[in-house]
Amino acid sequence: MSSDDEVIQAIAAGSDAGLVMDFDGVLSPITDEPALSELLPGTAQTLERLAGKLSTVALLSGRPVGFLADRAMIPGVDLYGSYGLERLTDGGIDVVPEAQEWTAAVQAATRELHRELDSIDGVDVEEKSLAVAVHWRRALDRAAAEQLVEPLVARIIDEFGLRREPGKCVEELRMPLDEDKGTALQRIIRADGLRVVAYAGDDRGDLPAFRVALASGGYALVVDGPDAAEEVARVPGVHFSGPGAFQQWLRQLDDALG
Repeated sequence: MSSDDEVIQAIAAGSDAGLVMDFDGVLSPITDEPALSELLPGTAQTLERLAGKLSTVALLSGRPVGFLADRAMIPGVDLYGSYGLERLTDGGIDVVPEAQEWTAAVQAATRELHRELDSIDGVDVEEKSLAVAVHWRRALDRAAAEQLVEPLVARIIDEFGLRREPGKCVEELRMPLDEDKGTALQRIIRADGLRVVAYAGDDRGDLPAFRVALASGGYALVVDGPDAAEEVARVPGVHFSGPGAFQQWLRQLDDALG
């Protein structure tokens, strides 16, 4: 298992190094209200400095790229949303062509989830452009909310042909494409010609990216939290106690790069 100092030394050893990160739970604390998620103070400035020193600094999130643009439009930082299906460019938002075929199914599933769940206190339906998610973090009885949500999600997934992605107090319904954060990270590595890459994440949706980073000879940076899934806690890499600790590491990396 690598140490945080070893990762810093590897990234600092050459100019063709990249740092790719999730947003929620990594650069922003998990919030009961998903829409209130935002960067920790000072993080944007650190990322901007790092972007001037590394070949690639990027955010790769399950959130829509528009959400990232509203909260993390940082010079030099690339933004990939919807698990890499979207990328912010100078000309707007580029979407993987295959995603267009499933837009209507996602929209129909979103309408059904709103109809079934909008009246349930503490349960929120989050529209995510190319996906839809159901959160129950605000529920007073999370276990009861999960028991309510899971069979509904299973039915809607079967009805509309979507794919289930579970997370921390959330069920996400995604397009059934052979695309995830791992395939997105592979594209970033190839397109940017990265010699070494470190990927930072905190949830099950990050597991494919952790695997790709490690398989490429790079590093997994795992930001642990109180609701961390067991498979995430077992990822071989550098583990941080939360977004605050990861932010401190980012500052150490910035200092090491000079």
